[in-house]
Amino acid sequence: MKRRRTRIGREEPGMLSRILGVLLVAYSAILILMFVWAIINSLKKTTEFYINAVSLPKVPQFSNFVKALQGIRVRARINGVDYYIYLPEMFLNSLLYAGGCAFFATLSPCIAAYATARYKFKFNGVLYGIVIFAMVTPIVGSIPSQIEMAKKLGFYDTMWGMYFMSFNFLSTYYLIFLATFKTLSRDYSDAAAMDGAGHFTVMVRIMLPLVKNTFYAIFVLQFISYWNDYQTAWLFLPNTPTAAVGLQFFKLAAEAKYRDVTIQLAGSLLLLVPIIILFTAFRDKLMGNLTVGGIKG
Repeated sequence: MKRRRTRIGREEPGMLSRILGVLLVAYSAILILMFVWAIINSLKKTTEFYINAVSLPKVPQFSNFVKALQGIRVRARINGVDYYIYLPEMFLNSLLYAGGCAFFATLSPCIAAYATARYKFKFNGVLYGIVIFAMVTPIVGSIPSQIEMAKKLGFYDTMWGMYFMSFNFLSTYYLIFLATFKTLSRDYSDAAAMDGAGHFTVMVRIMLPLVKNTFYAIFVLQFISYWNDYQTAWLFLPNTPTAAVGLQFFKLAAEAKYRDVTIQLAGSLLLLVPIIILFTAFRDKLMGNLTVGGIKG
C-alpha cells in the first residue's frame, strides 16, 4: 500500500494502519467498559443487580468487599491438621509464587538468547529449532507425568520447586531477547574484554543492563500470567494456595451467601489491586519506547 509524504517529510498513515488503530481503540474501550461495569455492580445489592445491571448503585455496598475478603479461603492440611488459609496469606503466597517464577522464567530465555546471539556455535540452529518446535507443538496429557516427576524429585508442594520448573527458555520471550541482543553493538563488550573482563562479567555488567527495559517488560507480563494462573498452583502447591486458587474456590463456594454475583465481582476486583499497583510502578517500562545504547564511530 502506497504512502504519501506530508510537507514536513513524514509519512501519513495508510488505510490499513488507520483500520488497525480504530480496532485497537474499540477493543480497549470494550475492556475498560467491562472493568467499569464490574466495579459498579460490585457495589450493588443482589436484587438491584438483577433489576438493572447497567445502572449506578443507589447506595454503594462496600460490605460486598468485606464479605469477599472473609469468603475467599482455602482449606489446607499440614502435618495432619486441617485449617483455613485466608486471602492475606494467599496474597503473600501469590507474591512469592508469581514473583519468583516470573523472575526465573524471564532470566532463563534472556541468558539462552544472549549465549545464542553472542557466541557462534553449530548448536545454535538446533536450539532455535527446539524453541520453535516447543512453541507450535501442543503437549496434551503431560500434567500427570509432571506431577509424578515433581514428587519423585522433591519439587512437589514447594515454592523453590516451582522456581526450578519455571526456569526454562522454551517460549516466545526467547525470540524477543534474541532479536534484542542481535541489535546491540558489540563495541561495549569488546572494549570490556580488551580490558580483561571475563565472559560472565561482560554478560552481567555490560550486556544485561542494555536490555533491562526489555527484561522489566517481560518480567511484568510473566508476573501477571503467573498471578492469574490458578491451575498450576492448584495442582503443584496444594497446601500453599495462591490468591488465584482462592478465587477459584470462592467462585465454586458451597455457602449460599458467597454465591451472589455482586460479592464474587468484589472478590475478583480484590485480586486486581496488586496488578494495578505493579502496572502503575512499571508503566514507563511497558508503554515507553525501548531504547538501546551504542557507540558512534
